[in-house]
Amino acid sequence: MFRVKFVVIFIALTVGIIAFPQQTSKSKRPTSIFKNKLFNLELPDNATTIRENIIDTFSCKDRIYGYYADIENECQIFHVCLPHGKSSTRWSFICPAETRFNQATFVCTLTENSIPCEQSEQYYTLNEEIGKIENKEHTNNTYVPEWETETNTTKPFIKIAQDSRRKKIQP
Repeated sequence: MFRVKFVVIFIALTVGIIAFPQQTSKSKRPTSIFKNKLFNLELPDNATTIRENIIDTFSCKDRIYGYYADIENECQIFHVCLPHGKSSTRWSFICPAETRFNQATFVCTLTENSIPCEQSEQYYTLNEEIGKIENKEHTNNTYVPEWETETNTTKPFIKIAQDSRRKKIQP
């Protein structure tokens, strides 16, 4: 009789453990700093200290993969668009204080070193160059960047990048 009770209790406990798994402890991962889901943007919590009035109307619909300055947010925000099938995914980023996304160079730069924000849309086509591999001829196994050759017709974003590297920013 004692054995039967023991077997019944053992089976009941086993079924209970299997049927009701233990709650896992809270994740030990650090809390995300991207809690500020302003509209559909996942920006850092301090995004509104950089820009108070954030507008969320930018769409990646019908855009190729690339980086896009958000003109409505005065280029302080930029987006990365990734099309897949009939839809697309958008990741949004905010530039540090006192900088703007420079569509010509795909980086956040000081406003005075950047193209005017309202002209950014003219440079969206530079996204077509992302991932392209160009055939370059090498002489004497020495690589010479395209922008350093005299016969080159310098692309706008390369010229701006060169100019910004040559400028010395004074405090």
